[in-house]
Amino acid sequence: MDSTTLSSPLKTLNPKKAICVDHDASLKSVIHKMKEHSIGCVCVVEKNWLVGIFTERDILKKVVCNDLNLEKTQVNEVMTANPEYLFMDDEIAFALNRMHVGGFRHIPLVNLQNEPEGVISVRDIAAHLIQN
Repeated sequence: MDSTTLSSPLKTLNPKKAICVDHDASLKSVIHKMKEHSIGCVCVVEKNWLVGIFTERDILKKVVCNDLNLEKTQVNEVMTANPEYLFMDDEIAFALNRMHVGGFRHIPLVNLQNEPEGVISVRDIAAHLIQN
């Protein structure tokens, strides 16, 4: 692996399209959507603006452990609010650094209007590095 791979923009990873849910959606509908799309996280939006992220880790730590009612609890009650986000033109190395320092596995990618466009994961970056 050479330094050009790590300095490549995140868009070279062909990020998965962001799957978004409204901030007041029920946990039941959000978890169903995650299962339906076979994804580990969803972007939580209010009027198309990124306000949070909800991950498999949140399901384990915040939902299951607290025995929450999936139909009555809204995702905004258990999401990670104001998540770190990046842009498609940010470098892969920067994303890896942010994930390591922040201790998370997914980062939403937004446009200049703070609307989610994609999501990258540590797994996406690892696969890209192995291929290159």
